Amino acid sequence: MTSTEFRPAEPNSIYIGAGVTIKGAITAPGDIVVDGAVEGEVTGRAIRIGPSGSIKGSVRAEEADVHGLLSDKVEVTQLLHVHSTGRIEGNVSCGDVQVDRGGILAGGIFSVKPTADETSKTGLVSPAPERPTLVAAAE
Repeated sequence: MTSTEFRPAEPNSIYIGAGVTIKGAITAPGDIVVDGAVEGEVTGRAIRIGPSGSIKGSVRAEEADVHGLLSDKVEVTQLLHVHSTGRIEGNVSCGDVQVDRGGILAGGIFSVKPTADETSKTGLVSPAPERPTLVAAAE
């Protein structure tokens, strides 16, 4: 799989290529695609981490697609998908979670079920102490 498969085609998106390291906060209204390394807070509509990518810091998004490493606090209001090469270390709050065979989710996990009012005010919500919905991976 090449890194070009992970590049966002949408406007208002960010692509961080392999070999690039960014330290600090990143915010984008669209997708954030990481094939390099990020250390800091990352906020976007969707976050996609390629097989060579890593994020060490707080992450907030509606969706996350993890093929690489993600460590620290993770807040995903909709689907969090950890692929077979993906690894998450830290506390996770999410709407739904899918972990493919070989994918690793190490840490606490909490369910987020947003109400229409909460979503319209902030776009993101606080975790609720419920069990997440596991989505079975196709084999």
